[in-house]
Parts: sequence; structure tokens; C-alpha cells
Amino acid sequence: MTVEAVLRAHAPHAPESLRARVLELEPRRTPSRRLVLVLAVALVAAVAAAVVHGLVSSGSGPKPQAATHIELAPSVKRAPVPSVGGVGAFGAATTRLQQYEATLELRVKDVPNATTRATRIATALGGYAQSVQYSSSSRSASLVLRVPVRDVKTAMARLTALGTIISQNLSVTDLEHDLQVESAQIEQLRRTIAALEAALRNPTLPDAQRVILQIRLANARGALSERLHARSGTIAAGQTARISVELGTKHALVPPAHHRGRLGRIVHSAVGFLGLEAAIALYALIALSPLALVAALVWSLREARRRRDERLVME
Repeated sequence: MTVEAVLRAHAPHAPESLRARVLELEPRRTPSRRLVLVLAVALVAAVAAAVVHGLVSSGSGPKPQAATHIELAPSVKRAPVPSVGGVGAFGAATTRLQQYEATLELRVKDVPNATTRATRIATALGGYAQSVQYSSSSRSASLVLRVPVRDVKTAMARLTALGTIISQNLSVTDLEHDLQVESAQIEQLRRTIAALEAALRNPTLPDAQRVILQIRLANARGALSERLHARSGTIAAGQTARISVELGTKHALVPPAHHRGRLGRIVHSAVGFLGLEAAIALYALIALSPLALVAALVWSLREARRRRDERLVME
């Protein structure tokens, strides 16, 4: 019988009252004051950052926008556009190939009648209605009209007379550069085809080289056909203007957006910023969850070992 066994067999037993007093002296684990303070400071900082963001981004309110504006492609120099009856005119004489596009939104009393009149305006000017969509339930219509470029000013003036202008957008895109590039490519392909045809007329040309030249000739003719088709499309785009027209009654048109006051914008922006912060915090929590799980497991093992040691001491 070993000494350890003898000691365990004759170990003094503490009374139950003493054990109860020792357990009462064990410190209770409560959340650290420092941790609570850190969390409180972080929450206050997040709310303060959201409020500051709302104050900065609220500004002085949205600025009113003009109903009509002109958008020019980067290759076109901005210049004042004359107006006739409040309508921007495209009537300036130019030798460059340009694509004209316009969008027009009108409030009318009778949508079917205005739709018929709009299509007649296009056909009377030598154009046509590319597409017409009419909805009786919403009392609205959408039209895409094509008119000759020389008559686009007249078409816009007649269309705007159908009702009240809600919005109007005019744009000009310069196609001259595209036309010059396509024309240069066509001339280069024609010279290549002529050279290949002249080479194939040589009776002393070896058969292997003749086959290679014939393949090159076929490829050049295919590329020429594609370039000719592309140039025809570019020229067609510069010969007719595209006018998109939206017609609707007072009830069919979308009501204007409600503009919030400064306080409303501040609150809306602050809430959105808080949502962004919450999303970032959630992402960080998901990313750090494996490490937190490992730390919790280590803490649990340490607590289990501590409690086991305490039980051994109490025994």
C-alpha cells in the first residue's frame, strides 16, 4: 500500500458548512466593465458617424432640372442651338454625317387621337412609324418615328403642338469619323482584291500558291461585303432622325417624385449609413466566426480543467 493511497484513505474531510463558504468566496464571472465600456463607445461612434454622414450628404436639397436639354457626343463640339417655339432646332446646315435622336414626353387629352396624328406627321414629312405601342388600360402610348433629317425641326414643332411638354431630350452624334474609317477600309479591300485577281491571271503561277491566293481573295471579298453593309447602315442612320414619343393623360403620367425635407434627408441618409455599418459588422462576424469558435473551445477546456482542479482541492 503506497503512501499516496494511505493519505487519500485518511484524508481529513472538511465540514459541509466550510465547503459552502468556500464556494461563496469564488468570484462570479460577470461581463468585464472594460468590455461593456468599449461596446458602448463603439455604438455611440457608429451612431455619430451616421448622423454626420446624414448632415453632409443631405445638402440643401435637389436642384431643379430643366425640362429640355441637349446631349452631344464627345466628337461634337457644343454650340448654342436655335429654338423655334420653345423647341430645340436641328436645322443648322452641315456637310458632316450626323445621327439625330430625340425623345419627347407629352401630356394629351385624347391618347388615341394624338397617336394617330403623330404617325400622320411622320408620314407627311416622308418618314414612317417604326413602332407604335398603345395601352388602353394605362391610357398611354409609345411611338418610335423616323423622319428625314432635313425635316426633324418641323417634326418636333408639330409633335410638341399635340399636347403639353413634360420632358424633351435632343442629341446629335457625329458619324463622319465612322464613315471615313469604313470608306478607307473599303478602298483598301478593293485594292487588295484587284491585286489578288491580277496575280491569279498569271498562267505560270504554281498550283499551291494559286490555292492560297484564291483563299485570300475569298476572304477579302467577304470582308468587303461586310464593310459595304456597315457603311450603308451608317449612311442610313445619318439620313433619318429617330424620335421617341411618349403620350399619356394627366393620370397616366408618373407623378413627380416626392422631395424630402432636410430633416427627412438627414434621417434617411443616417439610417442607410447605419445599415451599411451593420452589413460590414455582420460580414466581419462571419469572417471571424471560425476564430471565435476556436477561442470558445479553448476557453471551455480551460474552465473544465479549472473546475476539475477545484473539485480535487475540495476533496
